[in-house]
Amino acid sequence: MRNKRLIPGAWHHVYSITQDGGVLFYRISDRLCFYTIVSVCARRFRMIVLGLSLMFTHFHMMLRAVDLAHLRAFVGAVLSIFTRVINADRKRRGALFKRPFGRAMRVSDKEKRSSIIYLLNNPVEKRLVTKAKEDRWTFLAHCSEAYPFTPKLVKRNVSFRLRCACDYVDGECAAGRYLIPSALRRLFKPLTREEQEQLCDYIIDKYKFIAYGEVVGLFDGERELIIATEASAGKEFDVGEVHDQSTDIPYREMASLAARKGLFDDWKLLHLDETERRKWMQFFLNMTSASELQVCKFLHCF
Repeated sequence: MRNKRLIPGAWHHVYSITQDGGVLFYRISDRLCFYTIVSVCARRFRMIVLGLSLMFTHFHMMLRAVDLAHLRAFVGAVLSIFTRVINADRKRRGALFKRPFGRAMRVSDKEKRSSIIYLLNNPVEKRLVTKAKEDRWTFLAHCSEAYPFTPKLVKRNVSFRLRCACDYVDGECAAGRYLIPSALRRLFKPLTREEQEQLCDYIIDKYKFIAYGEVVGLFDGERELIIATEASAGKEFDVGEVHDQSTDIPYREMASLAARKGLFDDWKLLHLDETERRKWMQFFLNMTSASELQVCKFLHCF
């Protein structure tokens, strides 16, 4: 059920999926681009963002808005900018997201706690990790740490190429600009695997915008928040999400194979002719644990 008015202090769980239900985030550059767009828009619209979870086919956000117009303007800007950037990057046209986006208001503390736990546990539900804090793309690990997945980055002690990448990120962030996928790929390409992981943490920390304090306060501390995510999956029923019990591990497998096979070069993956598409569909079915529907979602062929 969609709420027609906003109650002061209420949280709003926003959910959005691609227009055809296919994969949205293929690569790290896609996720970081989206994250930095949300960051830039949050500052521009003075939006309080309380949670964000980036899954392969969709995303969840928890927001506290001034009014309904404020909420719609912010989410509309995020979706429009990301669509424009992704369409240019992937050489595609048209709408990317299904409209309207899903939205559910949470008023009581109990509702808020259940909703944020559900958001944070999305990757656990999809069996990508065993604990919410282990997943980089719920950003829970960044609640109290700048570098939860890598050693702390000290510019004077890193390679010249990594230092240059950090300087570029600093400049774009200071100018209030988001990072586009092609620029992110250029930054990551010359780096070692360890340096790539460090840069990822650096970007997430540099563009940090999630109001962890308000979320942690609801649970009386970060430790209690972590315990709550491990003790319960949370519950949502009216945000418009179509529940699918299958694991997302096959998407990770297919993304890894696609990268190794060069299918992300010039986004060949999304511009295959019928013969090539059938060949790659069979390849993914044979080489991964994906179902036929998941392969179709990965290739956007229905």
